[in-house]
Amino acid sequence: MKIFLKKVFLLGLIVVAVFAIGMILPATPKAKMSLLMSKMVKDSLLENVKSPRIIFISGSSMSLSLNSQVVKDSLHLNPINTGIHAGLGLFYMLDDALEHIQPGDIVVLAPEYQQYYGNFAEGGEELLRVAFDTSSRKLLLKLRREQLLKIYPYIPKYAMQKFLPGQYFWLRAKDAYSKDAFNQYGDAVAHWKLTFDKPVPVYKSFEGDFNHDVITAIAQFDKDLKAKNARLLISFPPYQQSSFDFCRAGIHYIESQIRATGAQVICKPERYIMTNDLLFDTPYHLNKKGVDRRTALMVEDLQAVLHPH
Repeated sequence: MKIFLKKVFLLGLIVVAVFAIGMILPATPKAKMSLLMSKMVKDSLLENVKSPRIIFISGSSMSLSLNSQVVKDSLHLNPINTGIHAGLGLFYMLDDALEHIQPGDIVVLAPEYQQYYGNFAEGGEELLRVAFDTSSRKLLLKLRREQLLKIYPYIPKYAMQKFLPGQYFWLRAKDAYSKDAFNQYGDAVAHWKLTFDKPVPVYKSFEGDFNHDVITAIAQFDKDLKAKNARLLISFPPYQQSSFDFCRAGIHYIESQIRATGAQVICKPERYIMTNDLLFDTPYHLNKKGVDRRTALMVEDLQAVLHPH
């Protein structure tokens, strides 16, 4: 029995050692190609772009669905598109952006609707990868307890992937979802010349109950921005018509809860309903025609608020 327990103990030590090595190894070549690696570039934009600035916060519904050059030309503000991936979670997006806010900044917040339901806003595997692959682990010290509890189950998968040959060989970047897909403003533009051959899926519901902590976080973010002499404007993401129809009640509840905080909402959710001919590969991602449409609407909304007649 003692010999058996000894072998089990040694096996456990080996497993722990492998996990530990996997965690401390640097990002793999495949990971370095990921769109998540754009975080470092976007942090640099937040640190170095000069005022007057307009900062857009959301996930990939912002990064793949905005033409910041048009925003700059129309509003004469220096745009920063911080969108990367919805899986980072809205709590992280708000906390990270707040560290870089400067007096006079205009912040446009348009989270994906899923951020308001269940525990989606706490982040997932993408947040863990950003923490370990792009932030020298320092990000972990800034995360909320709920975020840490949400991401720790992904640790074994993350650690073991460091030992897979596919992380080092036979690599080919996905044009629309690589760190090289972004332009100088943080917009993902590589997909503008691509087509998506499969039907765009339809989202018929949101997972989980409404998360009122998200509304509390947005209200606090509004207060924090005002304390920094910055301004928050809340908009809504582009969303497929069919998905919107299925989720209409939940979306209207989101709107009502945001407006109840007193934060400045600049449009109705229906403003950004998108037909299938404007979509790329998800209900939130737009092709170039859709990007042009969404950007034109966004510029109109912002002009009405920032330069009222």
